[in-house]
Amino acid sequence: MKAEQVLEVMYHEKIVVVQREKQASAVRAKAWAFRDGGIRVQEVTWTTPEAPALVKEFVDQKLGLVGAGTILTLAEARKAVAAGAQFLVSPVFTKEVNAFAKSRKIPYLPGCGTAQEAYDAWLAGGRPIKIFPAPCLGGPEFIRRLLNPLPFLELLPTLVRVDEIQAYLQAGAKCVGIGAALARDAAVAEGMAREAVAARL
Repeated sequence: MKAEQVLEVMYHEKIVVVQREKQASAVRAKAWAFRDGGIRVQEVTWTTPEAPALVKEFVDQKLGLVGAGTILTLAEARKAVAAGAQFLVSPVFTKEVNAFAKSRKIPYLPGCGTAQEAYDAWLAGGRPIKIFPAPCLGGPEFIRRLLNPLPFLELLPTLVRVDEIQAYLQAGAKCVGIGAALARDAAVAEGMAREAVAARL
């Protein structure tokens, strides 16, 4: 899938589930529960045990669009793409990861917390720009005010609660990132996914 197609899916679905757990089994159970609840885009963070194996498993079994998060080094980026990751995410902007993502023609979502960071990341090719941590930066109002002078930015605020999804999208975010850790088990994850899907409309 080309980078443009990946972004098209991401922006259409509007919700990215961020999987950050202490056990691979928890990621596996929640990932399929979120999928059953209607969410088609998920990110497996590299701080999660067995992250490369999970990415490969999810891609092979067609979970949906699968990316790798908390990618900070070129070595991690290489392993993530080798495992099948369709997009790369970082909590900060990393030149090496950005360059590698460009060379492999896959989206890179760098984390930014200021207008300057977001603009610089955009000029470097970041699509979309991950606004992190969005709640601490001012929530939906920060997104709205950031887009006033920089309306061309494509933003993905993260650490968003389900009941905040609509507000962020109305503020101009292209999509939002919600944390799988908010769901204590698979049953809650599926219900959370259904609520999230309903909230994006």
